[in-house]
Parts: sequence; C-alpha cells; structure tokens
Amino acid sequence: MSDNTNPDKTMNAEETLDEETSAVDEPKEQDQEQAAADDSTEDDREAETKTKHERRVEGFASYLAALIERGEEVVASLDAKANDADSSFGQKAAAAEACINDFAASMQTYMEKAADQFARDLDVIVQAVDNAGTSANDDADDAGPYQPQFTPAAQAFRDRMKVGAASELMLTDPEFVERFANFAFDDVVTDVDLPDRTRFMCWLATLLGCQGIDEFKALLPAALNMGVEPETIKEIVYQAAAYLGIGRVYPFLKATNEALVAAGIQLPLKAQATTLPTEDSRYEGGQQAQMACFGPQMAGFKDKGNPDYPWFNQWLVKNCFGDWYTRGGLTIPEREMVTFCYIAAQGGCEAQLRAHTAGNVQCGNDRAFLIKVVSNNVPFIGYPRSLNAMAVVDEVAGK
Repeated sequence: MSDNTNPDKTMNAEETLDEETSAVDEPKEQDQEQAAADDSTEDDREAETKTKHERRVEGFASYLAALIERGEEVVASLDAKANDADSSFGQKAAAAEACINDFAASMQTYMEKAADQFARDLDVIVQAVDNAGTSANDDADDAGPYQPQFTPAAQAFRDRMKVGAASELMLTDPEFVERFANFAFDDVVTDVDLPDRTRFMCWLATLLGCQGIDEFKALLPAALNMGVEPETIKEIVYQAAAYLGIGRVYPFLKATNEALVAAGIQLPLKAQATTLPTEDSRYEGGQQAQMACFGPQMAGFKDKGNPDYPWFNQWLVKNCFGDWYTRGGLTIPEREMVTFCYIAAQGGCEAQLRAHTAGNVQCGNDRAFLIKVVSNNVPFIGYPRSLNAMAVVDEVAGK
C-alpha cells in the first residue's frame, strides 16, 4: 500500500500550525509586556510622587531648621541685651547705694561729733553752775575758777560772731581766752580798719596757710555770721590747693563741708567755673587773669619758661590762673589778697610773696591796704612771719 502523504504539504501544515500558535502566543506576550510597562510606569509615577513629597518635606524641614536657628539667635540676642541691662542696672544701683552709704556714714560721723561737742558744752555749763553754787557758799578767799574779763569791745565782737560763751578753753584756760580775745577782737579790730567780710576772708586764708585747722573750724561759722558767703569760703579753700597742695588743703575742705551742712546749706554749691576744661580755654583765661594781676608783660608767659622744665610756666598759666583765678565767688583783687595771706602765713616763700605783693598793688590792693592785712593776721600767725611780710610790703609796695 502506497503512502499518499505529500511531504511538502506536511511541512506546510506544520509551519502553518506554528504560525498560528505563534500568532496566538504573540498577543499574550504583548499583553504581558504592556502590563509590565504599565507596572513600570506606575512605579515611576509613584517614585516621582514620593520624590516630590520628600523634597517638600526636606524643604519644609530645612526652612523649619533655619527658622529655629534664627529664633535661637534672637533669643540669644535678647538674653545678651537683658544681661547687659541687668549689669548696667546693677552697676547704677551699686553706685547709688555706695553714695547713700557714704552720705549716711558722713552724717553719722557729723552727728557723733555734734553729740560729743554738745556733751562737752553741757559739761562746761554744769561745771560752771556747780562752781557758781559752790562759790556762793565758800569763804571770800576761795572765789572759784577764774572768770575771763573781756573788754566791752571784745565782748561786743564775740557777740556779733555768735561763737557762744561755752568752750573747753573757757573752763581749762580762762586767762588765756581773756588775753587772746581782748587782743584779737579788741586791739586788732579797733586799730585795723577792715570790713568784717574782708577781715574774716583774710583770717580763713591765713589759717589755711599756717595749717590752723582747729581754729579754722572755730572761725568758719563766725565767718558765715559776719557776711562771708558760702561760695566765697569754698573758693578760698579751692584756690589754696595751688599754693599749699591738696595734702594740706584736704582737711580744710572736709571741715568746710561739715560746717556748711551744719548751717543748713545744700551741697554742692552753684558751679563757679568760667573756663572750659580744655587747654585753649584754660590758657586764654589764665593769661587774662595773669595780665590783670601783673600787667600786659605777662602775655605769652607760658612760652617763656626754662627750657629744662617749660611745663612750670605752662602749668602756672592754665592751672594756677586758668583753673582758679577765673572762677566766680571772688574778684581778682580778692584772690590776690587771699594768695598773699596763704604765702605770708606759711613762711619761707619770700620770693613768691614779693611777686604777689606786686600783683596786689597792680590790681588795686595798695601798700596801705596790705599793711592792714598783715596787721589783721598777727593773732593767727604771730609776729615773726607778720614782720617778715611787712618787710616785703615795704620793699615792694614802697617803690
């Protein structure tokens, strides 16, 4: 039996089957690829969405971090300012407290001194009363403590000074008080014709010059009672620093402040400076004051000093005259008068006394006036220095 099967047809049939099978499988593969592509696209979209979100989150986090950092800087700045304010307030509060404590300490010291003085005065009065009562019962031979016998003129002057009758010396040294008061407040006051204000200005300046601090304290309240203004007293003390140095003037400044406070005068007093604290202003004012005291030849004095120490002339112009002679409270003639008293009272400065004798004459304090000033000061500096000063007056003003 023969095989009628055609090999070509058989192959064609197989190819046809393979093509059909392939055609059937091909859509499936395409579908799978499409699905895979769709899945990949979805993942990309999801990843892209996630990336945008993360960027937003990161951006917000970065902004928030910057905001926090800025807030911390602001807080730190406010803390620093608060600390500075606290420190400044603390310093001011400490300074105010220190001032209050100093004032309280000063007032306490003054009140203690006043209480001590009151106790001493009271003892004097009690002793005087006891003595008076005892003497009334004693025999004539036992007349009790000596009672000073003041002349009417001395007693009248003491009454005008309002110095009070009770003092330690009245109890311990009544004869001395009698002789000194009768000489100073009768002989000198009667023979030397000076206004009360001028007389006490000379006495205060003289006591500064000879360092008579205790007598200065005793006379200062009397000076106020006799018409010497608080500003004038302060200026006499201030100017003394140029001629005596602060080491000798400081106790007098403290005593002056205590006396003014005790008299109910508020400190500090009204400012008296007329120059500015600059070299130009001090030099200009000082030169004008020097020329008023010593004449026009003093122009340019600051540039005429010894080349080895030129600063002395410069200091004299801007400090001695520019800082002090230009102030209010004293006139130029009054300043030269008290300067004459400082120098005469301290002694050993005859060369400077000659210069300021000439300065006094130049600004109107003539020989007759200076003789009165020297004579007025005898009770407070004694005869040797007074006679030396009188010799200088005769030598310089006599020409």
